[in-house]
Amino acid sequence: MSSSRLTLSALRATVAVDFGPGIPPALVDRVREAWSGALAASDAVPDRVLVYDQAPDADRFLEALSGAVTLEALEHERGRALLLHACGIAREDGRVLTFVGPSGRGKTTLSRALARGHGYVSDESIGIDDDLTVYPYRKPLSVVRPGMPKEQISPAAAGLRDLPDHELTLAAIVLIERDETLDAPIIEHLHFVDGVTALVGQASFLAELPGTVTALARLCDRIGGLRRVRYAEASDVVGVVEELLRPGPEPESWTARVVDIIDANGATAMADVVDYDDVMVALSGRTLRILEGIAPAVLRAVSDGAYDLDEVVESVIAQVGPPPDGDAAQQISTVLTDLADAGFVVPRPRDH
Repeated sequence: MSSSRLTLSALRATVAVDFGPGIPPALVDRVREAWSGALAASDAVPDRVLVYDQAPDADRFLEALSGAVTLEALEHERGRALLLHACGIAREDGRVLTFVGPSGRGKTTLSRALARGHGYVSDESIGIDDDLTVYPYRKPLSVVRPGMPKEQISPAAAGLRDLPDHELTLAAIVLIERDETLDAPIIEHLHFVDGVTALVGQASFLAELPGTVTALARLCDRIGGLRRVRYAEASDVVGVVEELLRPGPEPESWTARVVDIIDANGATAMADVVDYDDVMVALSGRTLRILEGIAPAVLRAVSDGAYDLDEVVESVIAQVGPPPDGDAAQQISTVLTDLADAGFVVPRPRDH
């Protein structure tokens, strides 16, 4: 038997899978059928190549191949696009709804319910460019089977629709949450602060993108804010797609800032900050910090050039006024200590 190659499209990557003579032709045919929704031109120049010559268990091979292709696609996009652990559907006009959630949250089941009436984008990973272009990953659906490897089902076999003949553009990011007690789906429009933790937790290689949390905030503002849908069954979401596309309230204005922070290796690094005046969101690497109370005013004072306690106190009082009770210097000194303990590069207060 001679070797054969299957060329797949995954996000913006072209991944070639080379099957050596140790792979039975029948298994190659199973792979081709499962990946029929993501086939690239056979003469396409691959960005990545996977080589296999043994497959003792066909089902486990198919499951492992799905993970391997996904990793190659993510690595190819590393630092180039926002990569979300998400499923997605495309409307006829190319608008894409992206449903974000961790493994086990029901993304594949949601894909099967929604993509019978809308274009199937992915059940696993979606790439988003800074101009809101969406890069699909039409991999097989990975369906859980108790005690067995996940079954790899092609989009066609699952009855899912092809992509529309339009450019794919991000229209909504929806955090998903199952709640079996609900009689009908509940849709919430979230302040960025209330959804950013879940969003960052499901983003790959976020720290390697310019801007990180400020880029996320701008993206969410451009699509009408973050949404969350809570539902009992995936089929319940089918009837609320139009509602999910409606933008939320006008986004609250914010300021982008950069602060110094001590990273996990003990070196000084920069973290970007979304400053909403009364609350700040700071991200360094994958460490997300949300600051409330007088902490934003204190950090704002430091980032604006206050380098000792007296200067910080003066700046904070100018921003928010004196405290209703207690000593301002003592309270601000405590906040500076807390910020320093959290890794922010701020002056360690001396006895005042």
